Amino acid sequence: MKKSLIIAILLLFSVSGFSQYRKTKTILAGGNIGYQYPLGDFGKQCKGGINFRAAAQLLLNPKIGVGAEIDFSFLGQGDFWNGNVKGNYNTDYNVGSALLNAFFYFNAWDRDFHPYMGLGFGWYHYRYKSDFSSATASSNSETHKFNLNKIGLAPNIGFRYDISQELSFDMNLRCTYIPSIPESVTQKDSYGTDYAYYLGFSSIILPELSIGLYYQF
Repeated sequence: MKKSLIIAILLLFSVSGFSQYRKTKTILAGGNIGYQYPLGDFGKQCKGGINFRAAAQLLLNPKIGVGAEIDFSFLGQGDFWNGNVKGNYNTDYNVGSALLNAFFYFNAWDRDFHPYMGLGFGWYHYRYKSDFSSATASSNSETHKFNLNKIGLAPNIGFRYDISQELSFDMNLRCTYIPSIPESVTQKDSYGTDYAYYLGFSSIILPELSIGLYYQF
């Protein structure tokens, strides 16, 4: 009888340990959708827009995670471009990125709740296109477009909550910062002559709130 009781206790601890082992997943893959609101001089030209992100993360231990992501955002045209009596502007702003991430996880009262802070670092691609449709005979319709590649940062804070052993909900607040934007870029007029086109901002600052869903392996 005593021997049977000992075996039953050992089996109980084995099942419990296996369940705990199954609970710990080290790889996450999924995506976020967020809203970005531009600030500073850049924010005077464009409005907020939607950002899409696909990401993966490897948990090195319960405290440290590393990962990578790709993002692409669609920002709207700001009031800066309205009110021209000579015609109308149709302006598009896009920011894409490929980043490496590092995360630090804090202790929490709930084993399914994972608050964290992180930092993204990597390559950003800024795309701008503006079409001006003339409404008068005294001005010409024009198109301005250019692309810039820059290095930037994305500090962030957030939390994950494990909905199940396989799925984790994510909420994230971050701020994209792209410094050293040139004062002007070279454009060509309708005759093919180069001229300086002034941008009006020296950096891109994009706070963002996003939610996402991640599969845990």
